[in-house]
Amino acid sequence: MKTAKPNLSFGARCLWLLCRSVAILPRWMQYNCLATIIYFVLRYVVRYRRKLILKQIADSFTDKSEQEVAKICDDFYAHLGEVFISTMCMAGITDEQRREAIKFNVPDSVKEAADGRHLVVLASHHGFWEYAQFVGLAITGYSMIGAYHPLSNKAWDELFQYLRTFKDVYPVPTQRFVRYFIENRESGVNGKPMMLGLASDQNSPPKGKVHWYNFLNRQTLFFDGGEQLSTKFSLPVVYLSMRKVAKGRYECDVILVHDGREPLEKHEITERYVRLLQQDIEREPAYWMWSHRRWKYYPDPITGEPIYRRKGV
Repeated sequence: MKTAKPNLSFGARCLWLLCRSVAILPRWMQYNCLATIIYFVLRYVVRYRRKLILKQIADSFTDKSEQEVAKICDDFYAHLGEVFISTMCMAGITDEQRREAIKFNVPDSVKEAADGRHLVVLASHHGFWEYAQFVGLAITGYSMIGAYHPLSNKAWDELFQYLRTFKDVYPVPTQRFVRYFIENRESGVNGKPMMLGLASDQNSPPKGKVHWYNFLNRQTLFFDGGEQLSTKFSLPVVYLSMRKVAKGRYECDVILVHDGREPLEKHEITERYVRLLQQDIEREPAYWMWSHRRWKYYPDPITGEPIYRRKGV
């Protein structure tokens, strides 16, 4: 089975051409000019979700002054401008350009744990998450299966599927993700074992009996799909720790979270992921997606049951 680019509607094709027109520009124009313009618009014109961003940063770092929180917020807007540009530059990106965009450091412990087995890859929205799918350039012999949430706008959804589809990279809707793995578990995809890519730091709606994690000064819900796959099928788990080294350039440490064999308590895999993610955010706070409304739920102080937090609260 070859990786086939999805067909684009007229609207999606126009969006792709817009992205491609940015992708062929010189880097200094992309990141020094266009990214700066986007930053200015987000920060000073539309003031994109500024109250939410400031509140979430302040609540996460109670030891920081108002000026320090504002500085992180402004740096976040600058980073978000670069994220827009990096996303557009994925239109027509080559393998050589992918290797220039991000370097993966893969220790022997990860290679030994993988050893041709299916592998769970836990990413996050710290750094530039779209580059996480390029890990197959460093851990070879795999097909990357990346979970994604379909967008409500058809043209934008088609565009992002198109941008995320490469050789041995297969975007799969979150709702079908587990079923897709089970269907291809024995044979693999394109004759190769699967890397199951999950960005597990999005807002997790409560389902059944929930487990709370202490994250950035608050009790927080997390998706545990990666842990469930690992536990049920004895799969190794790695975490992608990404840091920015230049505008549009990243380096990523591939960290072994679980070897797929060690007996662990329930929630331990997700707990390790949460601790690693928090370390990354504390190291580079401006590079996490603070504009996501991350804490929609909080635990009832008596029962621990999730309570929906109204907007603005």
